[in-house]
Amino acid sequence: MPSDDVLQHSQSDVDYYALIGGDIHPGSTEEAIRTAYRKKALAIHPDKRPNDPNAATAFHELQIANDVLSDPAAKEAYDRVRMGRELKKKQAEMMTGKRKRMAEDLERRESGAFKRAKEELDAEQLLEREIARLQEDGRKRRKQMEEDIKKAVHVEAEGTKVEPEPQNTVPLGGTNVDEIHRTVKVRWVKNDETKHIDKDTLRTLFGRFGHVDNTVVLKEKEKKSRLSDGQKVKQIIGSAAIVFSSIVSAHKAVEDKKGQELDKFQRIDWADGKGPDMSAFSSSTKSPIRNLPQRDIPTTPAQPTTRPRSAFPGLDSNFSTPVSSFKEKAGPSKGGQGDGLRRVPSFSSFNVSNTPGNSPWAKGLDTPSKEEITMIRLRNAEKKRMEEKIRREEAESAAHGETGTA
Repeated sequence: MPSDDVLQHSQSDVDYYALIGGDIHPGSTEEAIRTAYRKKALAIHPDKRPNDPNAATAFHELQIANDVLSDPAAKEAYDRVRMGRELKKKQAEMMTGKRKRMAEDLERRESGAFKRAKEELDAEQLLEREIARLQEDGRKRRKQMEEDIKKAVHVEAEGTKVEPEPQNTVPLGGTNVDEIHRTVKVRWVKNDETKHIDKDTLRTLFGRFGHVDNTVVLKEKEKKSRLSDGQKVKQIIGSAAIVFSSIVSAHKAVEDKKGQELDKFQRIDWADGKGPDMSAFSSSTKSPIRNLPQRDIPTTPAQPTTRPRSAFPGLDSNFSTPVSSFKEKAGPSKGGQGDGLRRVPSFSSFNVSNTPGNSPWAKGLDTPSKEEITMIRLRNAEKKRMEEKIRREEAESAAHGETGTA
């Protein structure tokens, strides 16, 4: 075969070493290549395979392989091409494996991130549903209380006596306040010091402020935080909702965040994020009539009970009121003077501690007792005084520093 054709065939993609066989490789000698070629040529000669239509083609390719590998220049060129081809193949396989691993790693991280996001969303939704439930319960209680108060005002105006149903008395201590105003949310970072925190631990730690009705530990979630050196780390955040029996206990827990055992908590705050508006509360011993509009109390002056029959029923100009009827029934006073009605029954005469729980006189509109409000206001005043003292000391220190510099 001409040398030009041999060099041209040396650029082929066919593996001539595998075609000749006999464990031939680029480091084999010419004698080894020639011996392997003769054995293979005898095995696939067309005369031995007369019925094989591809016998001549296979024998021709074997001759080309022998010509290329027998020529030193052609063999060197072929070995370079073959080595480059195998190197590219290995690189492609490595890239394929690397891409596959990268894709799998990316998919795994995305799946983990989606799972964490879903868990965080579930925890937030659980807390939001719990807060919404507490707010709805409080709304229903306020509505029922307003209806009871209006009914009681109407009964008092008519001067009739209400027989209270036998119920348990309402305990004092701010327990008639909505649960949302007695609920505190706490949050902490999971570590060796806080990994043991559970419902019983929270009940014990916060029981110092007052009786705890219930504790709800929420699902943990991961959060990335930046350290002082700028490095980002993953932290596992735990959170819980603590429902106290009294608003005073909840107020103590939020304001008195002191002590070595409470320093482990990252945050202690009201569950709704803002806390109750104490300015809206009034003393529980006050009459609930003061919280109602004046139009709810009959103020029509007394009129005679006898009146001419009107030609148009329902349009009488002279009519009697429940108050006037009550005056007539009361009769003259002992002194013989006055209209016989010395005083309209006062709501302040009712004793809260002896009043049934469903009575409107047992509690105000979600109000703690007078003593509890006083305690809370004293705590707030003390806190404000301390803040003003600290600001004053900082201002004096800054003034002394400026004087020394001058």
